[in-house]
Amino acid sequence: MERRIELEGVTNFRDLGGYETAAGETVKWRTIFRSDTLASLSDADMETVCELGVTTAVDLRYGEERQLEPSRFLGHDQVEVLELGLDQRPDVTYLDSFESAPDRAAWARSYFTEGYRNYPFRYARGYGTLMRRLAAGERVVVHCTAGKDRAGTAAALVLTALGVPRETVFEDYLLTNRYWDRGDRATLDMDPETIKVIFSAREEYLAAAFAAIEDQCGTLEAYLNDVLELDGPTLEALRAACLK
Repeated sequence: MERRIELEGVTNFRDLGGYETAAGETVKWRTIFRSDTLASLSDADMETVCELGVTTAVDLRYGEERQLEPSRFLGHDQVEVLELGLDQRPDVTYLDSFESAPDRAAWARSYFTEGYRNYPFRYARGYGTLMRRLAAGERVVVHCTAGKDRAGTAAALVLTALGVPRETVFEDYLLTNRYWDRGDRATLDMDPETIKVIFSAREEYLAAAFAAIEDQCGTLEAYLNDVLELDGPTLEALRAACLK
């Protein structure tokens, strides 16, 4: 199986199948997908996604992002779009305060690290719904805009809940640096280091998300139970649906 799905309109659409768990099981192929925005899919891309068997798209973008670039699957007869991103941004964007920062790269690194610490809790509704849909046997793609941060954290949490070792989870997360084409998103005469900090998947970012879970919940299992409200039977169903 190919991990990256070749599409015309997006570059970071990937299958999470094939990863081995610590218990020796394997994540099923063609069951869980992660992607950048689905707003730019071509008609041929939509056919490809449907042929993969996808039935649900979990959209974690902000309300303004969804309005400016609606998902191509809205109203589709096979793929249901669940708009589970925040309606409003929780704080200013990095670009809103970027020019006044004395050290842009350091400021951006701090901004993203703090963002990742908040993702497991700010997006609990989306992450919990994602796992419940998978537990129900649906084939799901989770995405944000780049497929790097919000969706990257979602994918990491799903793989971890399935028992995939942390090292493998990070390897999958970092694949965004190989596949995602940021296009012309770099603006404001950014220096190379700042571009790298903003537009790269960085191990320190995802590590901050896991650290926040451990700080606030103690264990991932407690996070899944108490924050995502996934009980034992649901987690068992998740693993049964996604592992072989």
